Amino acid sequence: MGEEWTQVRQRAGPLVKECRYRRPALSKGDLPSVRREKNRIRALTRDACFRRTPVDRLELMLALFGWRASVYCLTFDPDHLPGSFQEVRRIWRNFLHAMRRWRKQPFDYVYVIEGRHGDHRYHIHLVLRDEDFSPAEVRFLWPGGSVDDEPLLLGPRDNYRRTARYFCKERTDGVALPIGARTWVASRSLYRKLLPPEKSRAEQGEIPVPPDAAWAEENAVRNPFGAYRYAAYIEPNPLKTERPIHILEI
Repeated sequence: MGEEWTQVRQRAGPLVKECRYRRPALSKGDLPSVRREKNRIRALTRDACFRRTPVDRLELMLALFGWRASVYCLTFDPDHLPGSFQEVRRIWRNFLHAMRRWRKQPFDYVYVIEGRHGDHRYHIHLVLRDEDFSPAEVRFLWPGGSVDDEPLLLGPRDNYRRTARYFCKERTDGVALPIGARTWVASRSLYRKLLPPEKSRAEQGEIPVPPDAAWAEENAVRNPFGAYRYAAYIEPNPLKTERPIHILEI
């Protein structure tokens, strides 16, 4: 039997991320070149390896929406164009209250306020499950201007990280976006759905990836002192259905 591997797995909806590694121990007598190679493996094996960056964390949040969710871009017409970030936040809170009154039961969401790219007008990106809201309902409830929508997953080979990167592209500049403002916000209910990583031992380093995975990526790093393997994939959609149809009753 070979040396055991440490196995860490993170699940979020249909997204599965897993790493397996043999972590080298540091020694006081290590040469700088040896320590450098050991630290290369050790840096990859930290317990927070799936949640290191805002993009990492947002990817997991988005995966919790599953296969049927939509991304909305909420824009403002000239008569409703806010003049400050604080005003956009006020409009968002009023809109969120309107959605809660309409839905009458809890729902998950992720939103981000942007104001720097494109024509430099404030706008809001919002993610909702299709079973909670239809595009027609969002357009009816949004008071500020126009609403564009597209599926969270654009095709059978798309992934959640694409949208996570897009939502995290802007940086707080102290003008359009205040310094320290959160670039994206998820509902508390969504955070409660994210389970902690599962840690165990494995007899081999190979990570099995389902052959029918909707999307997958793999990576491996190895040197004389240790090894690290990583794989991520989206489980196949068992339903493969289109957006549900909502009847808009006013």
